[in-house]
Amino acid sequence: MPLLLDGVAIAAGLAAAAGCVWTGRRLGRAHGRWLIWVAAALVAWAAGQSAWVIDGRDGQRPHRPTPADAGYLAMPVLALAALAAAPTARPRRPPDQPDLPPLPAGIPGDGGRGDLTAATARSAPNAPNVLGALTPGSGGGAGGLADRFLLACSVILVGWALGIRPALRTAAQDGWERAVALGYPTGAMLLVLASFHASALRRLTDRIRILAAAVGLVLIAASTSLLRGTPGPAAPPPLLGVVPIAGCAFILIATRRPAAAKVAERRVFLAVPTLLAGTAAAVVLTGVASGHRLDGVEVGLAAALVAGMVADRLAAARTGRRLVLRVDAAERELHHRAFHDPLTELANRALFHHRLRGALTDIRRTGAPAPGADIAVLYCDLDDFSVLNDSLGPAAGDHLLRTVAHRLRHCVRTSDLVARVGADEFAVLLAGGGESPEVVGERVLAALRHPVSVGGRQRSIRASVGLAVARRSHETGESLLRHAETAVQVAKCSGKDRLVTYRPGMTSPDAGAHLADALATALRRGGRSAGFDVHYQPIVRLRDGRPVALEALARWTDPGRGPVPPGTFVAAAESGGMVGLLDDLVLTRACTEVALAYPSGSRLRLHVNVSASRITDIRLRDSVARVLAASRLDPRRLVVEVTETSRITDLGAAADVLSEVRSLGVRIALDDMGSGNTNLAVLHRLPVDVVKLDRTLIEAPMDGSRSANLRRSMIDVAHSLGAVVIAEGIEREAQLVELDRLGCELGQGFLFARPGPLAGLARIDENTGGAGAGGAGGDGGAGGDGRADEPQRWRRPS
Repeated sequence: MPLLLDGVAIAAGLAAAAGCVWTGRRLGRAHGRWLIWVAAALVAWAAGQSAWVIDGRDGQRPHRPTPADAGYLAMPVLALAALAAAPTARPRRPPDQPDLPPLPAGIPGDGGRGDLTAATARSAPNAPNVLGALTPGSGGGAGGLADRFLLACSVILVGWALGIRPALRTAAQDGWERAVALGYPTGAMLLVLASFHASALRRLTDRIRILAAAVGLVLIAASTSLLRGTPGPAAPPPLLGVVPIAGCAFILIATRRPAAAKVAERRVFLAVPTLLAGTAAAVVLTGVASGHRLDGVEVGLAAALVAGMVADRLAAARTGRRLVLRVDAAERELHHRAFHDPLTELANRALFHHRLRGALTDIRRTGAPAPGADIAVLYCDLDDFSVLNDSLGPAAGDHLLRTVAHRLRHCVRTSDLVARVGADEFAVLLAGGGESPEVVGERVLAALRHPVSVGGRQRSIRASVGLAVARRSHETGESLLRHAETAVQVAKCSGKDRLVTYRPGMTSPDAGAHLADALATALRRGGRSAGFDVHYQPIVRLRDGRPVALEALARWTDPGRGPVPPGTFVAAAESGGMVGLLDDLVLTRACTEVALAYPSGSRLRLHVNVSASRITDIRLRDSVARVLAASRLDPRRLVVEVTETSRITDLGAAADVLSEVRSLGVRIALDDMGSGNTNLAVLHRLPVDVVKLDRTLIEAPMDGSRSANLRRSMIDVAHSLGAVVIAEGIEREAQLVELDRLGCELGQGFLFARPGPLAGLARIDENTGGAGAGGAGGDGGAGGDGRADEPQRWRRPS
């Protein structure tokens, strides 16, 4: 049996050596050289094993060196060379501009203006990474040395207790025989030490392959030390001969494993030194408990092990403390950079808004400000800066901006905040209590007018300055800054290089663009918090004055401008391509509110306006269907009014889309008939159920004039097409009587009720009858009439 196991072990060793040679040549010199060393170690061990078998040993080692010892003892030496040649990855070099640079010296504590010292501005751009040099187990510094010392002491202590000391006890007194007997456990111990060192403290490129080979080599060396290294009459257990075969199997597995795509993480192996120290301590304590008396070597190694553990803990504590300090400094630096401009080191817009809101909150908390203690904002916009920046280059522009920042700091007090809020825009928060804001503004203009050397020439700096003073306790930071920006625009349009103080009612020359931006922001937010609301105007049956429908009308109150006329913001939405968002917002709100106020069973219809620019988009049908499903409003109660604010260029596509919407059960109304872009071709081509006469036809004299004939003709044409007619803008009894006589079924206007919130309307009688197609109307679609709301009441005609 031992002879059979020895033969199988020799064959396994040679097969593993062949696999190592093949894989090593395939991987190349850089990554496969270590496998050639492994193959050499296996060949040496197989030679020793063969010599042992040829010598006819039956498992007992003789008391003299043999030729097999040369092969056995050469094996761990060659294995150590293999582990030393194992490929490692180079440590990553930190980038030129790391994500977390160290905190520059002189970071301020937000001392009012948020400006930095000169040392802060000269922060080192190539500083090393905050965490790179402090990573545990990195192999560098005191922590790395302590880990190596701890690892060596632990392995040597265990090797001495379990291998070297028993070998010395049983070896003969002959020096050569004693050295050979000592070489077996020592080689195995050094191989174990090298394996743990490579796994825990080296950055191996193919860690799993190398560790598998190391395990195989350790098994072969350890089993050889037990089988061949200790002389004596007792034969070792036969099953111990299986261990070298298992070691060869590990090496074969390592040769067959695919190459790693990236360097494996070694975090799992960082605890190896500590675990080995615990193992060594357990071995020593077990020996003491069994009655073994520690010798001098064990006492010395145990003392060194304790000293290593203490040094390791001290190094870890020092590294942890440094890490905490560096992370804390990095956090403070990141917080600083989040609220400061990197070029000028001034506060940025976010910090400026925060300080402005805080100052206004303090004023509201303490009551009305004392005379001369008003909060004010100076807004500076450099004139023609883009021309200078384009002509002289970005470097000159940056120098000019830093010069402006420096001069602004010296024009205000330390308690005032200077911020860069745009590319060439600066803002100053004046906390009050000193000079008047106008005096400070003039001083800023005078300081900026001094020439500055740029590109070898003296250049003049000009700026337009706007001043806004918060004289009301309910002023908001956003509105105050917006007022200052408005004053700047007025200053630029007035000739530049001047100070303009904001006065109530002052408007910016580009207010239209600002309105579009504000509208876009409000539409993205949506809801009442953005200032949007939906008002409703009843549509009544003319013959008895009973309400049959409600028209939903959009209303918007901008926080800075107040109520915006419907025609203004609807036109802004059309020109800015946002009318779809506005239509969907009103449709959703109106369907939801009416469905809740007048649930299923009610015959009251709801009219909602849709821009003519959307009726060629097939997505309109999906939007209507989605809102109906979400609100659970009966589709038969919804009337979609096409407000033709722009010309319909493709009537065929519009007819197809409206037919799809109509297939949901929704009725289609044509708004503002008789004005704008509406013509008979539109009325003829589109699937219209309701026609709404424009208010301009109703305001004309109610007599036998051409206007009266036109009204009559329009009503007759609509009836001939099977549509119900609604008259908009009815304000007098004479108009009501005339329209009823001409056959107009429905109407709306101030004569019956003004638009208002749904909760403010008088409760509509649920038993009222419907009216044909459910006609509806409205005073100008989403815009309505824009007049002030009044208490609502239903009015029946006399």
